Amino acid sequence: MVQKRHVNATDLYTMLACVVIMGHDISGFKTNDTENEIAYLRRSAFNELNSTIYNALDCHECNGGVSGNGNERKFSKDELIKALYFLGTNEDYEPERKFISDCLANIDENGNVLVGFY
Repeated sequence: MVQKRHVNATDLYTMLACVVIMGHDISGFKTNDTENEIAYLRRSAFNELNSTIYNALDCHECNGGVSGNGNERKFSKDELIKALYFLGTNEDYEPERKFISDCLANIDENGNVLVGFY
C-alpha cells in the first residue's frame, strides 16, 4: 500500500531551496592572496557535467558529491595546461575552460594557483 505524505509549504520551500542552492562552487586564488578571487566556476549539484572540472584537474578527492568537499589545493601551471588539453573544444566545457584560463592568467610568481572546492 502506498502511503501519501502531505508536505507543508515550509517543507516544500526547504526542499526546493536545497535543490537550487546545492552545487559545486569552485574558486581560484593567487596563493599569496586568498582574499581576492581570480576565477570562479559553478555547476549545480545535479548537473551532469559537475564532475568535469574534477576530471580535468585530476582531483577527485575534492569532489564531495553534491558539492565540493571544502578542500583547497595548489595547482601548477603544467597541471592547468594539462587540464585545458583534457577539456578539448567541446562547447559544453566552456565554463571549465574559462575557469582554467582565468587561473592561468593569474598564477603566482612560483607558477601556482590555489583552488578551493566548496
